[in-house]
Amino acid sequence: MSPRIFCFGAVVVDLIAHPVERLPGAGDSVRSPSIEPAIGGCAANAATALARLEYPVHLCGAVGDDHLGHFLRAGLEREGVDLKHLSTHPGMPTGVTFVINVEGEDRRFISAMGANDAPWPVTIEGESLVAAEVVSLHAFGLARRPDVEDACRILQAGRDAGALTLLDVIVIPGEDLLPQLKQLLPLVDGFFPNQDEAERLTGLKDPAEAAAQLRKLGARWVVVTCGERGLVWDSIEGRGSLDAMAVPSIDATGCGDAFSAGYIDAHLKGCDPLEKLVRGSVMGAAAATAAGAIAGLPSRAAFDALHSTWTPTSISS
Repeated sequence: MSPRIFCFGAVVVDLIAHPVERLPGAGDSVRSPSIEPAIGGCAANAATALARLEYPVHLCGAVGDDHLGHFLRAGLEREGVDLKHLSTHPGMPTGVTFVINVEGEDRRFISAMGANDAPWPVTIEGESLVAAEVVSLHAFGLARRPDVEDACRILQAGRDAGALTLLDVIVIPGEDLLPQLKQLLPLVDGFFPNQDEAERLTGLKDPAEAAAQLRKLGARWVVVTCGERGLVWDSIEGRGSLDAMAVPSIDATGCGDAFSAGYIDAHLKGCDPLEKLVRGSVMGAAAATAAGAIAGLPSRAAFDALHSTWTPTSISS
């Protein structure tokens, strides 16, 4: 029987500006080699990555009944993502994120969440999740839905089903997610913030210290991803660090979502905890090799070939 994987959260069209030399000032202009639309939103990115690894995966979120929503549905269907639980909101626009890449700098995002902010089916956590093996909630904090009550119900339903439960966040500067995380993290097997998000949540610049503080909120594993510097983890089984796979990096957009997909792949294969981190890191590295969150995601054969080329260095304590 095929595993049942559910990815909840943001679904948007990414408008990807390929790298420019500099960010324009007020009233100024620069040229980009191209600006292209693509599948986007953390839940859609992770679901697409898993579909390319040949897993059946359900995407749970919302789009508008407009040309951008139709664009997303068509693209996700081509990727093989199950859209049974992707709702459509007539009269609401589909969410859009403008991804700005500047040479030598981290990417920037401007998001209008559209249908992601409207109520979308939250009763899915009942009957539909009884046989779930993975329940992954993405980009909590970016859109208004699911709110913390909905998110708790979804994660609790996953726990009740015996599924692996995962969470990642987007921390908007100036907004405090800690009260919600105190409710969510006790329901989570893996919490995957990046270094910037971990620092915003804890005020700690050292990712290992931030991971340790966040783990106290109840997650079984906290993994702080640090881009080309690798990652650190703090867990019920210990703590440590893992170097990054060296690849020609073009765009870090979606690398965290790809990491989640690689981690899920290892979990479903019955791999040990370190191998889960390794496979997550390989998938994240692959995503960085092309502009946007989707173009660099490998097929199963390409992923297995890339994975076989890397012997990581890990340090645990």
